[in-house]
Amino acid sequence: MLDIVIIGAGAAGLAAARRLVDKGASFRLLEAKPHIGGRVVTDSATLGAPVDLGGHWLHSPALNPLTPLVDRYLFHVKQGPEDFRVARNRAILSGPEHDECFAYVDDCFAKIAAIGDGEHDCPASALFPVRGKWHDFFEANFIAKQGVTLAQSSALDFARYVWEGDDWPILDGFGALIVRHAQGIPVELETPATHIAWGGRNGVAVETPRGTIEARAVIIAVSTGVLANEVIRFSPSLPDRKQQAIADLPLGSCNKVALGFTRNPFGDVDSMMLMPDLGATESVEFVVREGGHNIVTAMLNGPFAKELAAQGARPTADYALTQLAAIFGNDVKACVTDRIVFADWDHDPWIRGCYAAAKPGRYAARAELGLPIEHRLFFAGEAVHHCYMGDVHGAHLTGEAAAEAALAALRGE
Repeated sequence: MLDIVIIGAGAAGLAAARRLVDKGASFRLLEAKPHIGGRVVTDSATLGAPVDLGGHWLHSPALNPLTPLVDRYLFHVKQGPEDFRVARNRAILSGPEHDECFAYVDDCFAKIAAIGDGEHDCPASALFPVRGKWHDFFEANFIAKQGVTLAQSSALDFARYVWEGDDWPILDGFGALIVRHAQGIPVELETPATHIAWGGRNGVAVETPRGTIEARAVIIAVSTGVLANEVIRFSPSLPDRKQQAIADLPLGSCNKVALGFTRNPFGDVDSMMLMPDLGATESVEFVVREGGHNIVTAMLNGPFAKELAAQGARPTADYALTQLAAIFGNDVKACVTDRIVFADWDHDPWIRGCYAAAKPGRYAARAELGLPIEHRLFFAGEAVHHCYMGDVHGAHLTGEAAAEAALAALRGE
């Protein structure tokens, strides 16, 4: 009998497969989409340069196990801090006002981080009974990191996220790097798992539109959005504690639209991150001319982004262009091309959001989600990791861990 079936060929599922290859275990890797990568996908064709639809930065590069892949495969990154700017009232801040804004934001994030060593949890919003001049901008910045609002987020879960050093954008595309590293791993594309029977004596049976696969164990490396919506059915049903953990880790929203320009309408800008101060709930970030390309990628975050994405690619692109024109002038509209790269993760049936954010009081749900069930069902993905949640390398590490745990169970350890 086959050793293991892996469901999902994102960063976690691919890492699990690579570990199983190294250990000589038999497996099959199933992916519902027509391509691998999950939430890490690069479009290099539409605008003539790489645009990442999902994951883009190497976070904590000194700690990140994926950092060595950059040199191994001759990819390019931009090392050092991002040039991060804020626009307010149609102007990019500079001088004392810029410094005051960032000092306030840093103080707010430090206030959340300070509770990380304790056990008391609360909505992140409860830590801020007094709102300063820049609080709306801080809230929008928080949504950009979590995909949900302060009130929807566990303060303790966010506080336990580990980050160190500058974020490095992968200029050739994070998705392209994942694809390169996955070369040689057999993947069955457009093969969704629809049902997992795990209650018998002889392992598991995974049903797909192409037939049923029997194995001794299964690694489930799909998003909590897929699990919560019962895209995959289980027989018997998952234990209540597992279902509760899934419900306690809903996916936030971060959708993207990228626009190309026939020339540079942004003035003396090499590349920068720009965030307009549009209020507490309208969280928008722009990656402007990264790598020197005349491309702007807009990252639209939180509940407002989900509603906007539901209107489609063109309304989302028009919104982004309007915001850019408010800052840089109408010249941006004169040289924008008609090509659009659009990623609506919220309405992707095989994803249903960006990354998992624990509900207030439910920070322990990640540990519960990661627990195997009867040595047969193993879980992996960014939602499982205790301190690199939401990150590609967090998903990668949980995939490796799930493979090791499954193999140990099969050996009777």
